[in-house]
Amino acid sequence: MPSLTYDVTVSRDGSLWLLEIPALGGRAEARWLGEAETVARAFVADFEDVDPDDVELDITVEYPGETAKHLDRAEEYRRKAADALDSEWESLSFAARELDAAALTRRDIGDILGLPVQRVRRLLKGSPRPTTAAELAN
Repeated sequence: MPSLTYDVTVSRDGSLWLLEIPALGGRAEARWLGEAETVARAFVADFEDVDPDDVELDITVEYPGETAKHLDRAEEYRRKAADALDSEWESLSFAARELDAAALTRRDIGDILGLPVQRVRRLLKGSPRPTTAAELAN
């Protein structure tokens, strides 16, 4: 059975989140934002008498005040930071390879670059920049 898609607008209403589903002329409430999708999916499924897994949602959250603007700015900075970290990793890789070609030990390369030996090995192997806590630990 094809999925049903419904637009849902979520906004703060007092101490609750109000879910508006215009296609059904319906409203529901969630106690916290994290349960909005589940509540909306159950509401639509009950209304349409379908399995909740057959319901697709396009959720738009309306934040109070200028929160959306601040979140957009934070995402822009996050992207810039990731780009800068990628550039840093690339520069460190070039430096590590040059130092390796000059027959420096991994320990000396690490001291020069300010990195642990394990990170120097990753640079020399051409591994991508670590992005998770587990990768950063190695």
